[in-house]
Amino acid sequence: MKKIVWLVPVIVLYLLVNIPGLFVPMVVNAAKYAQVGREILDNQDWIHLTIGGDAYDQKPPLLFWIAASVFQLFGVSGVAYKIVVLLISLIGVYATCKLGELLYDKRTGRLAAFFWATSLGYVHFHNDIHTDTLLVIPVILSIWQFASWIKLGKEYHFYLGAVFVGVAMLAKGPVGLVIPASAVGLHLLLTRNLKGIFNYRWLVAIPVVGVLILPALWGLFNQFGVEGIKFYFWTNNMGRITGSYHGSSNDPFFYIHTSLYMIAPWAILGFIGIFMQIREKVKNRLKQSEGDEYFTLGGILVYLLVASAAKQQNPHYELAVLPLILIIAARWAYRIFEEPVHRALKKIVGKIHLVIAVLLILLVFPFLLYFFPEKRVWVWLMIAVLMAAFAWLLTWKNNLEKQLAYLFVSISALLFTLNINILPNMARYHSSFEACRVFNDEAGENSKLHIYTEEGRYWDIFLYSENYGRYIVTKEDYQRIKPPANDWLYTGPQGVNELAEMHVPVDTVLVMQHRSLSRIVLKFLNPKTRASKLQTRYLLKIKNE
Repeated sequence: MKKIVWLVPVIVLYLLVNIPGLFVPMVVNAAKYAQVGREILDNQDWIHLTIGGDAYDQKPPLLFWIAASVFQLFGVSGVAYKIVVLLISLIGVYATCKLGELLYDKRTGRLAAFFWATSLGYVHFHNDIHTDTLLVIPVILSIWQFASWIKLGKEYHFYLGAVFVGVAMLAKGPVGLVIPASAVGLHLLLTRNLKGIFNYRWLVAIPVVGVLILPALWGLFNQFGVEGIKFYFWTNNMGRITGSYHGSSNDPFFYIHTSLYMIAPWAILGFIGIFMQIREKVKNRLKQSEGDEYFTLGGILVYLLVASAAKQQNPHYELAVLPLILIIAARWAYRIFEEPVHRALKKIVGKIHLVIAVLLILLVFPFLLYFFPEKRVWVWLMIAVLMAAFAWLLTWKNNLEKQLAYLFVSISALLFTLNINILPNMARYHSSFEACRVFNDEAGENSKLHIYTEEGRYWDIFLYSENYGRYIVTKEDYQRIKPPANDWLYTGPQGVNELAEMHVPVDTVLVMQHRSLSRIVLKFLNPKTRASKLQTRYLLKIKNE
């Protein structure tokens, strides 16, 4: 009964914090992926993907199928799309819990699931939905099922694991195979499980996975030929690692400092947990003992070492291994706070956690008071309640439960502020939303809204317009496509100049001051210097010549 009493306010607070984020519009890649799903419906073609009418090969179709299914049921709704993805992601939270329980014990699994669902990376990338948001689910499911097969010996777990690998490859491509393979492979190797390594079932798994990814391969082959298949298996992956396809710089410590906020506020437990886990294995000289597991370290280290050497790096690339990090974090959280040998470390962790919590709380006020002054009374009342809860929790006896509670409240205060104040205010400067609103209100029934030049390439223009057009990159493209009179264009200064050079007659419907929601810097946040970081964008209507 006591656990249920505490579970209710946790769930209520979690919903209060995250529900406002459902109404924040999607931008850049998140909008692009939703738009690909929308075009599946418009084209009535679930295999051959397009974006703005052009063939699309960048990602496999699973997320787009989900978007299309949501839009078919509920209309083109970003809110419905986010809710459905979030509900599907609860399967990944459950799998994290069950994997932690299988490898260690029930409470470790539950704590790992709590860490994952309340981490900054989880919450953020369920508002800014990427294919990696979806990838993490079948990856954790596959590792859980393969681990169950190895530990429990039931054959159906193996085939479920193979199915989930296929689903993971439908979500993001070969990386959906690499992470489970490194997790399971390293475990089998280091536990000297030759029977598991040289098992005929691995050969059976190949056609299982192949059948599942066939729709993606079929669409790519029909649209791009053999190059499409090569792109799926090689170019899109090795090309990003070497920089030959995408990316040109490398920071070997990128995923270390990125993890500080991706798994916030649990980052310290994550880093210490990985260090202690490696130290434990090295200290025991990899001697095999009952209960040993290398699934977590195998999945984390192999993948992140490769990703850290890659020329293209993004925070969302590490999403798929964060539950593994947090399983280790949960294991060592209990050990640090319960084993007398870790008494000194417990004090250090406690002090660091208090500093983190205070910083998260303090971070709220520059936004509410200065960057985007908050005038709504109910928002301040919510912040006051969270401050009071935080102060009350500090009076508790100093144990793990206390630190989990005040860290959860502190990250909730920040996420609430992010979703209710920061993101909505920054979205006012993301001019494509205003452009779509004006177009939807004023354009004729048959008019289309096009993107012209790379300056205007914001895919939310297509997603949020009632009648989207084409992405027109160059003057040559414009002259080839020749948008008709009464169509509209969203562009920047370069586009305006090029249209003048081509003698295209246009009416300037709207001149907007713009800052991308995905490119935020301190000078933009500061009201005194904000204007210096704004760019100009135009909404134009093509006239008859």
